[in-house]
Amino acid sequence: MLPDRSPFITFLRLLGRLFPNDHIRTTAYLNFIHRPRKLLRNSLNHFYRMDHIYDVISEFRAHYAGHFSILEFGVADGYSFTKKLYASRYLKMDDRIIVHGFDTFEGMHTTADRRDLAIVDDSWVEGQFRSDYDRLNAYCSERYPNFALHRGTFEETLTPEFLETMRVDLPILIWIDCDYYTSARTVFERLIPYIPSACVVYFDEYDFNHGSRFTGEARIVYEINKGMFGAHVELVLDRALALHLNRVYRFINEEAESRYQRLRPIHDSGQLRRRTNDSPFP
Repeated sequence: MLPDRSPFITFLRLLGRLFPNDHIRTTAYLNFIHRPRKLLRNSLNHFYRMDHIYDVISEFRAHYAGHFSILEFGVADGYSFTKKLYASRYLKMDDRIIVHGFDTFEGMHTTADRRDLAIVDDSWVEGQFRSDYDRLNAYCSERYPNFALHRGTFEETLTPEFLETMRVDLPILIWIDCDYYTSARTVFERLIPYIPSACVVYFDEYDFNHGSRFTGEARIVYEINKGMFGAHVELVLDRALALHLNRVYRFINEEAESRYQRLRPIHDSGQLRRRTNDSPFP
């Protein structure tokens, strides 16, 4: 095997020679190399879940006509729900976007389904995330005109009448924070026929059980991409929005009935990049 000649490894070898023994070398490496590098890596790559809300709304404001919706499943106290509302106002899209929130507001229910349960550490407990529907509804009513809170189970609130509104207010962001596999499955069983291709889908608890395909929201992603919800649908990881994590996807439906209407076409017959010079410069 050839020796590692990278500048970084060479630098570390030279630096290590400054310390008299392995114990001091190890202490110095962990405190002055490993920890700063880990901090920098986490700072650059750590996913903050609110960033992409602004990216998605900005994208559809700039490129698509019509009216849209954002759907959040698992609202709880409304921490992220109200941030979506404010984002739509800040970006001057509150007249074109309605934000829907779905929750029982009674907290987590009990489940015996193994696909919902923890393999690592503990499972969620009954009543966890219980919140006050009236308080959240009053807060939003005082500040935002473009929202609707749907109280009840997903089976109760994802009615045929509601789903038909998705043909007019096309969903651009579906926020899955319902934690249980069975709850997320209900959402997709009802919604898939109404989701246009390129709609963004965010999974808040994808890393439950380290992202194992056996349980939780990660199982839904796995099943959709294995064709278990139809061979015509898939979830494509959007690296520009998800960074290094497996949380943000573009939903693709080869047979979608609804389609976003672009403000301006991407392609035209006269499109051509003209030569400038033969150097690496543009």
